[in-house]
Amino acid sequence: MSEKHKGRAKELIRQRVADLLMRRVKDPRVSGVSIIDVDLSADYSVAKIYYNIVGGSEDLEEVKKGLESCKGFVRSQLKKGVRFRVIPELVFQYDETLDRAMAIEELIHKIHDDEDPPEKEGPEDG
Repeated sequence: MSEKHKGRAKELIRQRVADLLMRRVKDPRVSGVSIIDVDLSADYSVAKIYYNIVGGSEDLEEVKKGLESCKGFVRSQLKKGVRFRVIPELVFQYDETLDRAMAIEELIHKIHDDEDPPEKEGPEDG
């Protein structure tokens, strides 16, 4: 299939999974999950779904367990909502990009805070 078609399929899967997690899945462990991106295999048999957790990743293991437990339900609902010849197997993958960006930003702020403040000049005579 064309890249354009694959891009539309990825976006459709991303939207549907995000909507299902937000509205239909009742598991409180996945309530803060945000779907970042979807990567489809060449034959559309596997959809790798990248997610992040709103508010931090303190309970990452519990979220992983919650996503694994609702994977079958999400896939069955996806089958009802999209017209694909093959409904891909869902693989949830935690996306650490936001965590890394926040850590880098924190380091930058720390470096700036550790620098000596510039000396203040006295009032000008004049």
